[in-house]
Amino acid sequence: MEALKWFKAEMAKLTKNKGVLISIIAVLLIPIVYAAVLLSATWSPYDNLSNLPVAVVNKDVGAMSGDEEINVGRDLIEDFKKGRDLGWKFVSEEEAEKGLEDLDYYMVIEIPEDFSKNVTTVLEPEPQQLELRYIQNEGLNFMAAQVTNSATERIREQLGNKITETYVRNLFTQLGGLSDGVQSAADGSEQIYTGSSELKDGTGQLLTALTDKSGDIDKLASGAKQLEDGTLELMTTLTSKQGDISKLAGGAKDLNNGTSELLANLKGKSGDITALAAGAKELNGGTGLLLQTLKEKAPGVKELDAGAAGLDAGVAQFQKEAMGGLIAGLEKTQKGLGEKLPVFKETLGGLATSTIGLNTDASSTSATQLREQLVAYLDDGTIDNTEAQELLTLSQTVVADHAKIKASAGDVLKKVNSVIGEFSGLSSGEDSLVTGISQLVDGAKLANSKLTELKAGSTRLAAGADEINTGWNSLITNVSKLNQGAAQISAGNKTVETGWKTMTAGVTQLNSGSNQIYQGNVSVDQGWRQLSAGATQLNSGMKQVSDGTSTVQTGWGSLTDGVTQVDEGLVKLNAGSEELATGLKSGAEEASALDVTDDNIAMFSSPVELAPEKVNGYQYYRDSTAPYILSLGLFVGILLMSFVVDFRKPAEVTSGISWFIGKFLNLAVLAIIQAVVVSLFVLFVLNLQVGNSLAFILFACFVSLTFLTIIFFLVAAAGNIGRFIAFIFIVLQLSTTGSNLPIEMLPEGLRSLSAFLPLTYTNAGFKAIISLDNAGSAWGNTGILFGVLLAFLILAFVVVFFKKNRPTTVDVAK
Repeated sequence: MEALKWFKAEMAKLTKNKGVLISIIAVLLIPIVYAAVLLSATWSPYDNLSNLPVAVVNKDVGAMSGDEEINVGRDLIEDFKKGRDLGWKFVSEEEAEKGLEDLDYYMVIEIPEDFSKNVTTVLEPEPQQLELRYIQNEGLNFMAAQVTNSATERIREQLGNKITETYVRNLFTQLGGLSDGVQSAADGSEQIYTGSSELKDGTGQLLTALTDKSGDIDKLASGAKQLEDGTLELMTTLTSKQGDISKLAGGAKDLNNGTSELLANLKGKSGDITALAAGAKELNGGTGLLLQTLKEKAPGVKELDAGAAGLDAGVAQFQKEAMGGLIAGLEKTQKGLGEKLPVFKETLGGLATSTIGLNTDASSTSATQLREQLVAYLDDGTIDNTEAQELLTLSQTVVADHAKIKASAGDVLKKVNSVIGEFSGLSSGEDSLVTGISQLVDGAKLANSKLTELKAGSTRLAAGADEINTGWNSLITNVSKLNQGAAQISAGNKTVETGWKTMTAGVTQLNSGSNQIYQGNVSVDQGWRQLSAGATQLNSGMKQVSDGTSTVQTGWGSLTDGVTQVDEGLVKLNAGSEELATGLKSGAEEASALDVTDDNIAMFSSPVELAPEKVNGYQYYRDSTAPYILSLGLFVGILLMSFVVDFRKPAEVTSGISWFIGKFLNLAVLAIIQAVVVSLFVLFVLNLQVGNSLAFILFACFVSLTFLTIIFFLVAAAGNIGRFIAFIFIVLQLSTTGSNLPIEMLPEGLRSLSAFLPLTYTNAGFKAIISLDNAGSAWGNTGILFGVLLAFLILAFVVVFFKKNRPTTVDVAK
């Protein structure tokens, strides 16, 4: 009851002094001032945008879109003039820049020179973006900057729709012509279908042919490889035998030189053979003289008989050993030309033996002995007639000629040995050499026949000598026979002369044949070299052929695979072209059926139309600011009340609790009156639309009481410093409690801080009642505010109860 006493005392104190009462009334009206000033306006910030000056500079020079001239900048200016979205000012670039400097324009929009030109690049490979330049003077007013920014977005959307409309109109105009093109394409696709079907048949045949011939291609590659190996072997063989062919050509050359030298020797000795024949003739004449002489020299006839016998034996030995060996050697040479080198050497060896026979003929000894005996007869005067002297001269000539024959035989032996050495590698089968050897054999046989005749003469000569030896009495008869023998010797020597010439002719032919062999082997050597070179080229060519056929084999397989893929692709192409033809026909029919109206074009240019629908919408713009205006007015009202109401505990107070309760009730009545007055003013004078008027008034009263406990604690605890802290506290809450920006848009730290600030919940509670009509949210925020009220009420009680009595404010009541 004492608390009620203190309450009545405090109320009486307020009404007792008119100055205090007027001050109280003025303080109670502070929230109404806030509401009257800030909530009385029913206009929107966007209602007078036409008064917001915005400069527009059009520099667009236009462009050509096909055969049509376009000027998007000029069209945009015309649209600006028709609307009153902003206060458009159409000026030059210089005026716009000066207006920005003079703070005459909130924004400048500049349409560039290539604006229309860039519109025409939409369908080009590298389209140019349209650029609409605008400059905002945000420093003039942030809200104005947001408004102009929204306006530029609407302009961009408007331009986009207009450009889209232009292109859609052109597109549908071209679709009429496209219908014919699609129909032509459909016809063409049908032709593709037909052609691909025929091409499919062709590739099938080609694939079959390729597959059938793949085995032949493999055989071709294998055969080319074998042919390459064969030509390589041929080239290797020819190259390896080139040295033997060169040796053969060199040996043929030496053979030709030897036969040439043999022929020269034979020709050189033909004069001696002729002289031998002449000597034999003289011998025939001298035998007559010898006949007379022998009659006188009978003792020497015996020795002469022995010499004649030796001569006969020597001729026989010469014919048997020399000519027989010569003929046998030549025949063997003739026969051995078709055989290997050892046989040819053996034949030449026989020829050498025969030549040696000539060199070692026993007749040389007999002729020498005969000459020596005749010399002895002459020396001792046994014979001294002219015929005997002539016989001696003849014998000397025979000995000399035999020496020459022996020397020639030695030379022939050397040549034969040279031929044996130089022609050791001579191969068989040379026709010219065979011919020459054959002729040489014939000549040797002819010479042998002449030697046979010579043998007969020498035999008769021996018989005559024997008769001389038998008796000097029959000397005439024997000399006559000797004369006959001499005649035969003369005839035989004549035959020898003829045979020598025949032999010379045969050697000439042999030389000619060897020369032909030489020339032929030279040709063979050159031809062999050319053949080797040709074989090398042939092998190189066959290697290329082999590589080529191998490549063909690989390529044939790849070609077969490729044709297979082409064949498979043609199947798909055939099906696709048929489908394409069907689709194009259908498309042509649909394109020709198009009937586009302006409404269709408008739909394409702006296919989406926003259908706004508001929930809990504001009647006026002020409705969005009412929550924090009311919260601010109530807080300021309570704060000013602390200046005119005594918060000091009197000295006579005996019960601090009773005084605190009485004082709080006194202040609570004033706070509630303040809340009710401002609520009624807002509801009925300003006509603020709320979801529930009673809830609005009750929540305002609760907010006022909450602010009262906060200020009561601060002022009771710190006096004027507490009031200053309360002022700073309310100012800081204006930007962190959803007053200007939603709490969700604040930085993370401020969002966390807002949860501990009472203005957060007063704003949310008023918003729930005014615009959201959400009682649950209102009562939820009321519960949080009740916790704040209770906490600060306890704090205020603690401060008042334990604090000593001293003035805490100006005592207006006194």
